[in-house]
Amino acid sequence: MAPQSENAPRIKSEYTDIRFIIAAAIGSISIFLLICAAFVAGPEEMAKTGGINGNLWSGLGLLAISLIMGIWWWLKPEGGASPTGE
Repeated sequence: MAPQSENAPRIKSEYTDIRFIIAAAIGSISIFLLICAAFVAGPEEMAKTGGINGNLWSGLGLLAISLIMGIWWWLKPEGGASPTGE
């Protein structure tokens, strides 16, 4: 494999990094759970979980994980697709 020169074009790998993909997927699931917690949770749903709003706490936990992964991706953006496509 030949070494790459300093001026070789680099692929913009911001959105191909697995941390971004996982953060986006978990974040969208958490938003869905929080919406369900706000609008769908009724007495019968609360009875299934012993009086605890499971969608709310699951959504908040997943949102925290998503934020941590997003911050990690933002602070250390190396990674993602390689310029050679390997």
